[in-house]
Amino acid sequence: MVTHRSAGAFIAFALVLGCMSGLACAARAVAGEAAGYVAENAFFTGGLGDDAELRKGRTEKGGSRKGDEPGLYGGSRDLDVCDTQLLLEFLLNAANVRKKTAWAKALGISARNKKVRQFVGSLTEVLLAGDTLVANHGYRKGRANRYDAVLEAGTAVLVDLFGVPRVKCNCGNPLAVSGQDPGDVDVEFKNRDKGNRKWHVRKDRVVRVEKADEKQKSLVVVDVDDPDQQIPLPLPTDPDTKGPDKKSVTVPAVRGMTESEATEALTGLGLTVETERVDVPEVGTGLATGTDPADGTTVPAGSTVTLMVSGTATEGLVDVPSVIGMPQEEAEQLIYEAGLQPAVALQGASADQVGLVIDQDPEGGQVEPGSTVSLTVGEETTTTTDGGVDGGTDEGADGGTDAGADGGADAGTDAGTDAGADAGTDTGAAVP
Repeated sequence: MVTHRSAGAFIAFALVLGCMSGLACAARAVAGEAAGYVAENAFFTGGLGDDAELRKGRTEKGGSRKGDEPGLYGGSRDLDVCDTQLLLEFLLNAANVRKKTAWAKALGISARNKKVRQFVGSLTEVLLAGDTLVANHGYRKGRANRYDAVLEAGTAVLVDLFGVPRVKCNCGNPLAVSGQDPGDVDVEFKNRDKGNRKWHVRKDRVVRVEKADEKQKSLVVVDVDDPDQQIPLPLPTDPDTKGPDKKSVTVPAVRGMTESEATEALTGLGLTVETERVDVPEVGTGLATGTDPADGTTVPAGSTVTLMVSGTATEGLVDVPSVIGMPQEEAEQLIYEAGLQPAVALQGASADQVGLVIDQDPEGGQVEPGSTVSLTVGEETTTTTDGGVDGGTDEGADGGTDAGADGGADAGTDAGTDAGADAGTDTGAAVP
């Protein structure tokens, strides 16, 4: 097994044909990514993981496959192809809060630090044993940019408890189940002068992995040390949900962030946030100007930090508190205490989001007393759609939603996935 690292630019396109009843077929360009290739607009470029060249043990059966089927992946109990601790350090760094938020949204999980730890802790590193069609996501203009991709056999990925690829190891990109038919993939390679390495793709061997019918305790994988053998690979049974035990935290630098981003960066460290309006002309209205205590100060976990936001408080108006991620009752009480009226709408969500506020409008700023604040609260979903196609599997682990980001429906479009974290809850309704 030969490992590869590559940061060279690579663009390959595949045409996936789809026909709708009564209409002509339409071609759609889909990226193809070789083992060792770090995609453009990657979420992470710091040597997060290694791919490998697989000459033996490759799966020869293509098509849509359930995540618990033997031989979809290569692995061993000693496999070391994905540095999940480095991924967590990157995502939980306050300076990367925007990437963390986009990353979590693409996977259909909460962006709270605890939920991100749960999600990563529930994943297992493996190598793809066949060319695999996935929905990949790059980071561009503050958002996760969804695109379908064929990942070459040997690509290192993290899979969830339902056997679905969720993260591409070498760049940290979130993955979901593609909505395309793997049998209709026709790969075209371009930009070979920028690192494109062409490989032979057989349509009848391209795999799309869908969720298993239930959570798995182990997966049967090809032994990377002896490709003629298959072995059971144990999956996490008690993912780490707490992270390191910290008695104190360092206040992060939030100047220049939006109010909601700064609040999330602070609360994600276990701090309580109070907001104060200050007149700082050189900082745009609505952006954080700093904190009290100042950034870099070490304080006990749970301490209250004053977040200073540019913009003179207008007489007669009240601040809209940020309640995303809070339980419904707690959020409504906070809205009432601010002199505002909550209006609740329910939306299907995975088990870890049931009863929590997953969106609000407005998210912040100042409004007239008595104004309505619309809260979207997660409710348990009892039906599934399309077997998790185009946005993820139907049952998730702490955070999946059936309706994906950017208005997607039927298992999520443009970022939605059903598999999440939190050791894999039984009912989901997203995330790759």
